[in-house]
Amino acid sequence: EVSVSELGLGYESDETVLFRYCSGTCEATVRSYDLSLKSMRSRRKIRKEKIRARPCCRPLAYDDDVSFLDAYNRYHTVNELSAKECGCV
Repeated sequence: EVSVSELGLGYESDETVLFRYCSGTCEATVRSYDLSLKSMRSRRKIRKEKIRARPCCRPLAYDDDVSFLDAYNRYHTVNELSAKECGCV
């Protein structure tokens, strides 16, 4: 649980929300995409800093929207905040 203010979304609120996140490594089998990407990088057709060569762990689905009152008694709803299901993308 974290306060809404701690989320870094620009809201001032002492209300707390449940924030689930994804973590972990992603091991993937080599696909045609990976082989082609490696070839393009070695031929300097793609700058290395612009791509990720491996999949990363990210949310595949999210919990329900989160609603709260801010410090100025305004009502807000934030969607796609807390991870419900994680996977390698």
